[in-house]
Amino acid sequence: MANFEPEAFGKYYLIDRIATGGMAEIFKAKSYSTAGFEKVQVIKRILAHLSDNEEFVDMFIDEAKISVSLQHSNLVQIYDFGKIRENYFIAMEWVDGKDVKLLLRKLAQRRKPLPEEFAVFIAHEVMKGLDYAHKKTDLRGGELGIVHRDMSPSNVLFSYSGEVKIADFGIAKAEMCQYDTKDGVLKGKFEYMSPEQARGEDVTQQSDLFSAGIILYEMLTGRRLFKTDSEIKTLEKIKSVDIKPPSSMRPEISQRLDAIVMKALTADLDERYRDAREFQQALLEYMYPSTPPTIQRSLSLFLIELFSEERAGELDRMEAGSAVALELHNREPELALSPEWEAGSSAGSTGTIQTAPPSRAPLFAAIGVVVLLLGVVGYMATRTIEPETVVETVEVLPTEGALVLRLNTAGDVYVGDELMGSGPQVGLDHLQPGELTVRIVAEDYLEVEEVIEVVAGERLVMPIKLEKKKAAVVPRTPRDTPKDPVVETPKDPVVETPVVETPKVAALGKLNINIAGNRVWGDIYVDGANVGRTPKFNYELGEGPHTIQVKNDQIGLDQSQLVNVVGGETTKVIFRVD
Repeated sequence: MANFEPEAFGKYYLIDRIATGGMAEIFKAKSYSTAGFEKVQVIKRILAHLSDNEEFVDMFIDEAKISVSLQHSNLVQIYDFGKIRENYFIAMEWVDGKDVKLLLRKLAQRRKPLPEEFAVFIAHEVMKGLDYAHKKTDLRGGELGIVHRDMSPSNVLFSYSGEVKIADFGIAKAEMCQYDTKDGVLKGKFEYMSPEQARGEDVTQQSDLFSAGIILYEMLTGRRLFKTDSEIKTLEKIKSVDIKPPSSMRPEISQRLDAIVMKALTADLDERYRDAREFQQALLEYMYPSTPPTIQRSLSLFLIELFSEERAGELDRMEAGSAVALELHNREPELALSPEWEAGSSAGSTGTIQTAPPSRAPLFAAIGVVVLLLGVVGYMATRTIEPETVVETVEVLPTEGALVLRLNTAGDVYVGDELMGSGPQVGLDHLQPGELTVRIVAEDYLEVEEVIEVVAGERLVMPIKLEKKKAAVVPRTPRDTPKDPVVETPKDPVVETPVVETPKVAALGKLNINIAGNRVWGDIYVDGANVGRTPKFNYELGEGPHTIQVKNDQIGLDQSQLVNVVGGETTKVIFRVD
């Protein structure tokens, strides 16, 4: 913020204020060490007047306890917790980017939708983080039972390099918590609650999945799902769970993606995803043949362009704040820890430092060390040296692969003469690496045979489109007996009016064109015409075959693909660069 003046805060230097709320304020901060080492972090501290509120302090301590135990790339990391002067604080990882709430607001201002593949990727990364947090155990293997309870767009952060991280376990539920929510008290943002949470019932980890489903829905449609003009109406709307699929607002969204979102948003816990891993797997399969790293690189370019102005201002403020912070540090590089500094203190500490009288313990310790050394020397002189035993660690590598066949109709899948499964989706597990020939048979469709490469340790998802059989033409048989010739009576000449056929307008499909592999770009040519550079999303094109070419003379890139565009559908065109 423009008027913020950098200041020292214990061993940290606050260089910019990120946000201020009714309970806490958040700062961008720096810490310094020897040899010019410095680290950018985020400081979240309770407002001074709330430090005497035991209930709120207990909740703040619970957030620190839960978060510091979680170490995952999709979760914001916690580095420190303590109390400086009258302020409890948490020092955490700085994510150089924004949150999903700001992303959707920015796109709404530009009247642009978030590309579908980015919404799916962000939700996929959120599921990875939730799966880790939900399954976290203590040192003895006991489940911590963590439920976030506040999954909302403002708590899903992304960096400009395309990383996605969950933040703010401030009201999370876990076995280690010392603060218990009172019966009938609702915790969390109302419009992102699950039906069971809105009813005030005890929530499980599946509640987080419903909330994440709301976020995915809003990323895909650009519309608020449950927001109304009052909290009571919002809660009633959530309890009713009357939801139309995302495609009702964006027709280009496929039925497959509709089904994934609606499964997360069902009120029936038996019908909802069992856990975050199942939700993540559904999103991963939908992304195929694109991969998360490929989409992350495209998302990074998209975000850098979208927030270019904001990012420039943030960097200017950081440089200015860092210069002041460094000057403050150089004045007093060794900060004395005083009663005002209580690193790692808990809610019940008094904040005083007591001076203990001199002790003779160091003298006794020194005598003990001498005696111990003499004993070690005597033992080494008399013992027999045994040859060192070398333990060889053998890495266990996967020996089997798996395959999922996704058909456009229900069919029977055979390997040789053995029926392996039936339906629109058939999974084959425990497969030996190498080539596998599968045969797909479906009524009224042409039989298909595919040779697929099975890779150990990988689960390949392969869509297969079956073609319908053409209707048989029955030839007309000539009559055996000739008939007497028919003498036609001449009629008045008929003047035929020529029929002018209205030309058919080709249905439009869409292309998402990108380059996988290294972070490179290419000029895109569609049927020989230059249409821009990669990545390009939702490019409309008439249905039928088209030649798509990408070129970059600087790196010698020149690749082409023949793509069949289907009306009303989005086709992904991925070029790969080694």
